[in-house]
Amino acid sequence: MKTFFHSFDPRVKLISCLIFLVVAVSLRTLAGLAAALLVIGFFILGSRLPVGRIFKRLGLIVPVVLMLGLFLPLLRPGTPFFQLKLGITTLTFTWEGLQAGAIFMLRFLCGALLLILVTFTTPFHVLLRSLSDLKIPQIFTQLIQFTLRYFFVLYDEVIRMQRARRARNFQPARSLWNRHTLATLGGLVGVLFIRSFERGERVYHAMLARGFQGEIRTLDHFEVCPKDLFLGAVILLLGGLSLMIDRGGWVWLHLLK
Repeated sequence: MKTFFHSFDPRVKLISCLIFLVVAVSLRTLAGLAAALLVIGFFILGSRLPVGRIFKRLGLIVPVVLMLGLFLPLLRPGTPFFQLKLGITTLTFTWEGLQAGAIFMLRFLCGALLLILVTFTTPFHVLLRSLSDLKIPQIFTQLIQFTLRYFFVLYDEVIRMQRARRARNFQPARSLWNRHTLATLGGLVGVLFIRSFERGERVYHAMLARGFQGEIRTLDHFEVCPKDLFLGAVILLLGGLSLMIDRGGWVWLHLLK
């Protein structure tokens, strides 16, 4: 289902969301980060993104970030609020470290949700075309496109090679450092490299035969409308509001009165 964020011009979307991302990861208080997270949540709800897929994406990296955030109350000096004795070692948790850990995890959450919002509402080829329109060198966008496309092709190649090894009754040793296992794996990597190189050459010559001149042409045509500029300005305004709250914005509001 198309929403206002799906029909948002991808170039304006990228610029405004990138600026909002820079603002979000530079916030230093829980109040400012909570405001930024509330804004991102509002756009996610307005875009009607599937909550299950969002949690699935976050579940891949949140545990790692959570473990890093849990160490900050131990490493940051300050006022202790809890001590855990482990034999000859005493672990001291501080309020300052707890706050730093919460800020670290909220920054990550803001960045991850904003990235999910942009990628879920913008098709991959449109995203790459937008980067090209924003004067990102073609070599980078094409490298990203071909890497994503042929990663799965090479993965299928590895699966076929593994199936061929099993058909020849190959049994890996219990240790990776076994001489026979290392020789077999080394051969697999070498053959995969050769096949990848040959496939790359065939794809390149096929592209040249079809008139490729260094630029991938698409049928997408973008045109910035006033509503796109308005939505981009709203995103920047909300980012500025989050920054004001982070820097004591309520005091500024009283001063403006």
